[in-house]
Amino acid sequence: MFEDQTFDEIMERMLDRVPADIDKRENSVIWNALAPAAAELAQSYIWLDTVLELVFADTAQGEFLDRRAAEAGLERQPATKAIRAGIFTKGVRLPVGSRFFVDNLYFQFTKGGNLECETAGEAGNANLDGRSLLSLDTIPGLESAVMGKLLVPGKEEETDEELYARYSVRVRREAVSANKQHYKQWAEEVDGVGRAKIFPLWDGDGTVKIVITNAKMEPASDTLVDKVKDYIDPDPGKGEGQAPIGATVTVESAVYKKVNIDVTVVPEPDYKIEDVQKEIEEKIQSFFKEIAFTESIVRLSKINNIVFNADSVSDYSDVKINGDTKNLELKDEEIPKLGTVTILEQD
Repeated sequence: MFEDQTFDEIMERMLDRVPADIDKRENSVIWNALAPAAAELAQSYIWLDTVLELVFADTAQGEFLDRRAAEAGLERQPATKAIRAGIFTKGVRLPVGSRFFVDNLYFQFTKGGNLECETAGEAGNANLDGRSLLSLDTIPGLESAVMGKLLVPGKEEETDEELYARYSVRVRREAVSANKQHYKQWAEEVDGVGRAKIFPLWDGDGTVKIVITNAKMEPASDTLVDKVKDYIDPDPGKGEGQAPIGATVTVESAVYKKVNIDVTVVPEPDYKIEDVQKEIEEKIQSFFKEIAFTESIVRLSKINNIVFNADSVSDYSDVKINGDTKNLELKDEEIPKLGTVTILEQD
């Protein structure tokens, strides 16, 4: 809005107000007297532009976006803690709050019988399965403590983009009166949930099915499925949770659809076929997370683009998905999972 209010523009206007019989050339007395004020005014216009951007939700950032969201009754979702299973000496009762240590992370034993990471965020999602735990408390009879599988992934604090997306849904009143979008919102509010897909009237009047992924865009554990069910409809049809009276909610986990990729490539100079394999696998895995429950087709054109834009690939041909040169359709409850990536080097 104030991009034309530059130092030169302000100086020109100021000098125009000075009588013509006074020396106004650069580095003259009057020019040097006006220059500091013009510089400060130019900086002020820059700040005004910034302030205006912080006023509107689509350009606001950080605490200023928090304040706009608060006007609509929303708060930024904080980082959540990972919850994992633990395997302990059989028959030993662990006191709630018992602490364990592994790989620079501390975990507490909860009354639910699981281990909660003390560090919020994705740190507790690390591959710790089968690792021995060091008990920080004296627990009679405890001879073995081993980390189990990840039940509920930890999640970092909500980003500006994620908060703005929720804000937009709220102010546009897209999620109201227990409509389809409202159920999606409720499910995704639960700690550890990534995305949710809603199936109204899936088993008759008053029935709603919710299929969820975890925060890593993977199938959800039974623990996470139960958390969502308890939050939305703990006592079917009674209106004890978020769902209204008369609505019976079923919550299920997404299921994987294995996707194998074949491609023939010419590597760039100084790149080996192993480098091509690693780069393409990483980019396809990221792509699959992006489209989980947002698209129902794995498009061949998207895979072609990934290979084409790979830094390690000079040329390529014969891209196939599950052995075929066409798009792969996903069922309603499926999310793609990368299976094998077969990279052949072109002769």
